[in-house]
Amino acid sequence: MLKRILFLILVLTASRLNADEGMWLLDAISKLPIAEMKSHGLELTPEQIFSNTNASLKDAIVLLPGGTGGFISAEGLIVTNHHIAFAGIQELSSVQDDYLKNGFVATSKDKELETSYTAEIVQTITDITSEVLSVVNDTMRAEERERAIRSKRKEIEDKMQDSTKLACRVTDVFGGVKFYLFTSLQLKDVRLVYAPPSAIGVFGGETDNWMWPRHTGDFSLLRAYIGPDGKPAKYAKENIPYKPRNFMPVSTQGTPEGSYAMVMGFPGRTYRYREAAAVQLAQEETLPLTQELYKVRTGIIERWGQKDRAIAIKYATKLRRLANSQKNFVATLAGLRRTDLVNRKKAEEARFASSIASNPELSNKYGTVLSDLKSANDELRATNRKNIYLGGLGGAVEALGVAGRLVTYLNSLKKDEKGTLREPTDKDRQPVIAYLTDLFKDYDVNVDKDMLTAMILKNADLPAEHQSKTITEIYKDKTGNERERRVRAFVDDLFEDTQLASLEGCMELLNDDPEDILDDVVVKFFRKYSAEAAPTSAKQQSVLGKLARLRTKFVGAWLEWKKCDVSYPDANRSLRFTYGEVVPLAPRDAVVYSTTTTLTGIMQKESDTEEFQVPAKLKELWKAKDFGGYADPTLKDVPVAFISNLDITGGNSGSPVINGKGELIGCAFDGNWDGVVADYIYEERMNRCIAVDSRYMLFVIDKFSGAENILKELVIH
Repeated sequence: MLKRILFLILVLTASRLNADEGMWLLDAISKLPIAEMKSHGLELTPEQIFSNTNASLKDAIVLLPGGTGGFISAEGLIVTNHHIAFAGIQELSSVQDDYLKNGFVATSKDKELETSYTAEIVQTITDITSEVLSVVNDTMRAEERERAIRSKRKEIEDKMQDSTKLACRVTDVFGGVKFYLFTSLQLKDVRLVYAPPSAIGVFGGETDNWMWPRHTGDFSLLRAYIGPDGKPAKYAKENIPYKPRNFMPVSTQGTPEGSYAMVMGFPGRTYRYREAAAVQLAQEETLPLTQELYKVRTGIIERWGQKDRAIAIKYATKLRRLANSQKNFVATLAGLRRTDLVNRKKAEEARFASSIASNPELSNKYGTVLSDLKSANDELRATNRKNIYLGGLGGAVEALGVAGRLVTYLNSLKKDEKGTLREPTDKDRQPVIAYLTDLFKDYDVNVDKDMLTAMILKNADLPAEHQSKTITEIYKDKTGNERERRVRAFVDDLFEDTQLASLEGCMELLNDDPEDILDDVVVKFFRKYSAEAAPTSAKQQSVLGKLARLRTKFVGAWLEWKKCDVSYPDANRSLRFTYGEVVPLAPRDAVVYSTTTTLTGIMQKESDTEEFQVPAKLKELWKAKDFGGYADPTLKDVPVAFISNLDITGGNSGSPVINGKGELIGCAFDGNWDGVVADYIYEERMNRCIAVDSRYMLFVIDKFSGAENILKELVIH
């Protein structure tokens, strides 16, 4: 036991890499402690990880809708999370072909299924800060400076796109202190190759979500295609697999404690440079109210899904996203309170302010930035809850979304200052028809009615000054059961009289006199509450613009104060690199979690609940110890998932976890409960990246699904 404790202390302290924190821009890799990284297992050079000219590891990384993926074959095969491929699987599923529940295996390329996904591969990354900022000077007003930068960014994007025929995006980092140009190849034909059944891909469900230990086989396989001419093309039978410049072999060598690991991917958003006032507002208002509204929505979808499998399939993607975010917000709130981050930031800002005040030049330049940020956050607070509620109402009720789309359509038909409508053409109608067709394939009127009822009732829970007057008029001073009865009657009448609750009704409206749209009861209701929401939203946008300008100034001052030779900016969905080790987790007193879960752990979690049902074949393989060479020699079991101290966040889902040789060892799919607050603060002791082990992926593909065609395509080390 003493040896074990000493070993853990060594793993958790002395042998640890010094800079596990950081979602690094790729041009910073050569400035990282490469020698130290090599001593822990890195064998690649910085140029093998990132190069703008030669094939490098970056060429194996794929941007997907909602997440990341990685090429694992010369034939464009992409590994990502099951929950990233989930929307595509759901699009293809029906009660008859329930790929969500039963999984999917393409036994040959011609059996692969078309999805609506795109895949994007970054080609070059260039620091263009000096070029962008060449159009501004210190005498410009803030709005004038913004316009000049916006214009220059577009000019650079357009010029580069014309010359390269690639997708080009200028993105700012450090709040606009620096600017980078990303060029990317966009592939428009992405097909589903493999998905495990939900009992593997979603094992543990929301109960285990954001938790460790974890036993979820959260992976799926897609394939990117191009046209016969070698150029990106939309889906067509004659298209051919895309051949990436680089792809990752799959390793079966394992992930022992202390082994080197790295991730490249597209993290979404972090807020580590946010001022204390903003974190306080998020903790006190934004996160609690948003998660509360999400919880209402998930409850409704779950109740209807339990009654009807067809509804469950229709709303599966929405439910997954809502439930995931809702639980994330709860964990983030717990983490903000546990870390006392607001007070920690206030203390650090006090040191910053003191240092700035002691320097006349910096004081003149930055002296009021913290007080200005505080004032702007106070302005935001004045309308924050009402704005969240009204935005949540529109996002929850799809009939209101339809009304909004139709109003936009009508506005596009106005031709003079009096608002006279011109006669619509088929070209005018076509985008609306496409929108409606897509929406109604996953729509149920009963779910939508319950959504509107619940959201109207939530208005009464807000402080009086944040309540919507339009909504309050529905139930007036009624309380309790009488209030609910009145709201339900209002909603029943609304949906009985509207044409917006079915595709047929909407199409009929589109083909009639455009003015008839304005007479629909849901459109009238939408316009009434939108008229109330508009000034609140406008005020919020104005303050957010002010905050964005102040944060650019603040982060610039902060970096100048810290005098960092190399630092990483907040995540913004641009390609990033992070590195670290496979290490245990000790989140609380007397609690230590090891790094790896196994197939045996799946059997131990089995229950009659849907979240923890184990497929019969998986159980048979386990009982027979038929592991097919994928067992860990030390554990004598198939490893399912492992943890590392890699610094990731939303958007990294599906990111390849890679060893020092550039081989795939796992697929990142989650963070741990105590580390979810990492969007605001990274804690090395608490933060863990959860990844499905490459050996479990191979085991499921091979022994469970018998997909030999896929195995033959992989390079397995």
